[in-house]
Formats: sequence, C-alpha cells, structure tokens
Amino acid sequence: MSVARLYRVGSPFNGAELQEVDFEQSADTMYFAHLNHAPTKLVRADHVDWTFSSIDFTPTLAAPTGLGVTPIVGNSVTSGDSYFPQSANYVVTAVDDVSGQESRASATQTATNDLTLKKNYNFLGWSAVAGASRYRVYKADNTQEYGYIGVTTSASFTDDNIGPDYSDGPPVGNNPFPGSDDYPSTVTFFEQRLLWGRTNNRPNAIWGSRSGSFENMDISRPLKASDALSFALVSGRVNAVNQLVSTTSLLALTSDSIFKIEGGQTGYLTATDFVTRRQNGRGSSRLSPLVIDSVVFYQTSVGNSVRTLGYEFSTDSINSNDVTIFSPHLFRGFDIKAWAYAQEPRSVIWAVRNDGKLLCFTWEQEQQVWGWTLCETAGIVESVCVVSEGAEDRLYLTVRRGEKLLIERMAATRWDAVENSCFLDSAVTYQFEEPQTVLRNLGHLEGMTVSALADGGVITGLVVTDGTVELQTAAMTVTIGLPYTALIETLPLAYQGQAGWTIAKPQTQAKAVIRLIDSRGVKAGPTEAKLEQLRSRINELPGQPPALMTGLYETYLRADINGGARMVVRSDDPLPMTVSAIYLDPSVSE
Repeated sequence: MSVARLYRVGSPFNGAELQEVDFEQSADTMYFAHLNHAPTKLVRADHVDWTFSSIDFTPTLAAPTGLGVTPIVGNSVTSGDSYFPQSANYVVTAVDDVSGQESRASATQTATNDLTLKKNYNFLGWSAVAGASRYRVYKADNTQEYGYIGVTTSASFTDDNIGPDYSDGPPVGNNPFPGSDDYPSTVTFFEQRLLWGRTNNRPNAIWGSRSGSFENMDISRPLKASDALSFALVSGRVNAVNQLVSTTSLLALTSDSIFKIEGGQTGYLTATDFVTRRQNGRGSSRLSPLVIDSVVFYQTSVGNSVRTLGYEFSTDSINSNDVTIFSPHLFRGFDIKAWAYAQEPRSVIWAVRNDGKLLCFTWEQEQQVWGWTLCETAGIVESVCVVSEGAEDRLYLTVRRGEKLLIERMAATRWDAVENSCFLDSAVTYQFEEPQTVLRNLGHLEGMTVSALADGGVITGLVVTDGTVELQTAAMTVTIGLPYTALIETLPLAYQGQAGWTIAKPQTQAKAVIRLIDSRGVKAGPTEAKLEQLRSRINELPGQPPALMTGLYETYLRADINGGARMVVRSDDPLPMTVSAIYLDPSVSE
C-alpha cells in the first residue's frame, strides 16, 4: 500500500498577490513575475526538494581570475626614436561550448610594451575556470573599448601585436531589474530567450535574455545579435504590457493595443534586428491568455468580452474576433479571473467568473463549432487548472462549499460501465468487496442533500448526517455527491417557407427525433413544464437498471403553440447524457 505525503515549501508571494503572478515553465524550473517582487524561480531538484529563489541574472560560468600580463622585450632596441612603448589593457572571458555561454570579463590587467618591434610580445596567464571549454581574449589599445584578439583552449595567450576587432567586445554585466518599481509583471519564452515585460517605471518596456541563456541579461559593446535586448512599445500613448504571448511571432498584449514583435531581415528576434508592429485588436486585461493551436484567447481590458487573435492571410496581420458575441448575457457585468484549457478529449476552455460561477467553452476550430455553457454548483469556484493524466486532460478546481475550501477533480469522461461513471459534484466513489449500506467519510457534505448511483441504480434525497449516509439497499459500487441538472434548449426554429419566414408566426411541434450516445434518464419536451422521459427499458430483466441508449429516438411532444418551435432536453439524475443531434417536425401557421 502506498502512503501519500504532503510536501510544503514557503512561497515569497502572499495569497492576495497570487492572481497577479505570471509564470512560465521550462522542465523543472518555473519562472515567476510580479510587480512587488524581484524575478523569481522555483526549481525542483527532487520529489521533496523544491526551492524558491530570486534570479541574480549572472552567467553560471565564472569569470577567469588571476589574470597576469608580462611584457616580453626580445628586441635589442629599447630606446631612441624607433622605440615607442604603448600601454594595452587586457581582459579574458571563459566559454562553455556545451551551453554556448560566455562568462563576464576578468579584472583588467595592463602592460606597456612596443609590440611593433620583432620579438616583443605580451604574455597573458590566468587560472583555469571549471566548466570552460576555451577562453576569449580582448584588448583595448588607447581606447576604453575592448576588441577581440584571439581564442585559446589553454590558460595562457601571447599577444604579438594583434589588432583588436572592436566589433566584437566582451559581455558587460547587466540587471535591468535592480529594485522596487523595476520588477517585471509578465514573463514568457520565445526563440530561446526568456522575455519580461512591464515595470512600474517602464510600463511599456520589454526585456529579453541572451539567446539560449535564460538567466543572463548581459550585453556587449557594440551589441551582438545574441545579446540581451530591450525596447519600448510606442503607439501614440503609453501601452502597459499586460501579457506576452509566444506564437509564431511574439505578441505583446497591452492595455490599449496588440503588438507583433518579430525578427527583421534575419527572420529571428535578435538584439540588433527586430521590428514591432501594431495589429488589429483591442487591449488586453491582466488575465493570462490561452494559446490553442494557432489561436490566442484573451479577455479585453475594457468591457467583458473574450476575443481571439489569429493570423489573417488577406490582411497579412493579426486579427481579433469576439467569441462571446452569441452569449453576452454570460459576461455582462462579470470578469474572468481564472481559466484553463483541456485539449482532450473535447477541446474545452474552463473559465471562472468573478462571481464564482464556472463557464465552459467548447472550441473546435476545424469544424467551426464553438459555444459557451454555464455550469452551476452548490458552491463558489475560485480557481481552475488542467493536468494531463493518461489519455485525458483533467480539470482541477478549488471550490468553496460553505466554510470549506475543497480541491476537486473533474470526473473522467471515459468509463467502461454506467456504474463506474460520475455525474455528481464533490462526489466520492466507493468500491466494496461485499455489498454495503453505510457510506462514511462524507464530512465535506455534512447536512447537504445528496444523490447516489449504486450499482447503476439512482438514489435521490439522501442527507449526510455525521459524515455518513445509509442506503436502503446494499451495493458494491457507489458514487455519491451533489446532484445537478443538465439542460439543453434549442433556439426557436426559423426558416423560409412558401409564405415567407416563420419568425413570429404561431408554431408547434408534434414530433421530434433525438440522436443519443450512451445516455440514460433523458427527458424531452417543448418546454421545461412539459417534459416527458424517453422510453429506455427494452429487454432488461426485473431489478436490472435500464440499458444505455444509443441511436435515434423518436418522441411525440405534448402540444405547445408558441412563436418558435423549440425543444428542451433535460437530465436530473446522475446519469450520462450525450445529445449529438435534434430533429424537429414543426407545424407553422401561414
């Protein structure tokens, strides 16, 4: 038997700050950004070894130490007009060929010699650096700027009047986030760089690490393509960078506009070659966007809508569309405070409104199918996240029910038998070796009215007392929890007949056909007040639960004359219901 243990580690962020924390993950390291905290990382070294620490933005490869320069005078000329000694300054850096990282420069050493004369040279030596594959040597001749003069795999070098290449200088230490009001609030990865955005002092600025070195913000003089980069977004007003999103291009979602940042002539984002362009779209809120395939979902900074960003070939730009346009009543006066995307098996966005209600958005871009659903439960949903488990993406929720804050997991969508399915909230499943009637450990549902699915049979109206419930009939497989109602209502039927459109004309529907998949306990009717259960028992033996319904089911509806033929389908029991199509046979008064 395995034993679960809880591991805890102190966090620099308090509970009130969590909603404003932005994060990105690379393997066992997660990077955090918040306006009140220096850039932070969480490193997982082992199952029980997790560490938060501030990022100091220095190369992991140490700079060489112990540099010494000895002038060697081998020429016989040591005076007169032909002898003109010059001072030269030297620094050395270490290079790791595996990571491609270059250290900062060593301390400067100076030598005076006339290197224009034969047999004269300056000899450099230093202490070897652990992890270094080779060393780069830089020299400054009569200037404060250094230029590259050579490379060596040993801890020594000879300069016999090598001319510096001033287009290739050594790295210079740089930390753009030195203190309060200079801490960034958003972070993302893009093209082997870690990018940060928006501080209090520079709300429209973006910074990027050196290429391939996420915790190194060093630059060179002059700049190299692989150096750290920084720039500001300018478009007639200060655009606070609320989010950075990595797609085929880098998108900056600001409070007023959407910007696309990409490489210039090289096609790659570098410190010396990039362009920023304002795109179509509206400003973004601080809610972290979701990237689904090639589409970005974000919440607008003004209003309450959710919009998408995607490339439009006809305009060669990023265009934005409102995906709440058919369900504005679900968003009017509300904000989304947390959301997550579950790709498998049904491509769904789960979103938490600021009133604690849960929204579900089905998104199938290839089929042009999308729509919002309101999911209500006996509690307040505070946050959600999605974790991939096997062949499914499972939703985890924090739900406040009464005085208890619970962490709940959405039940699996795939099951082998109806008794192993779960269509109850805050549910607990029991598997007994012998049939039992008493169910314990239900303290989180104390005093609540619950329902159960016992060996495939539905039991309703149970009340949890002292953390227990007693069944009238013993069962081996029982799932018990809070019941909910699943409700589908079609839009009023509108089509153009021989006498014109049917809109606003008296209509009724006498018959309908429903296509079901593995469903049971389904009710249907023209309105909620006139529902009747679809016949489900066919060849089952007495005492057996009804079989699941799959296929086309015809039902005659109770008469209801209205201004638009419609159909309501409902399930009140903890049973599966999947409706793939509804066909109506309407009668319209011409």
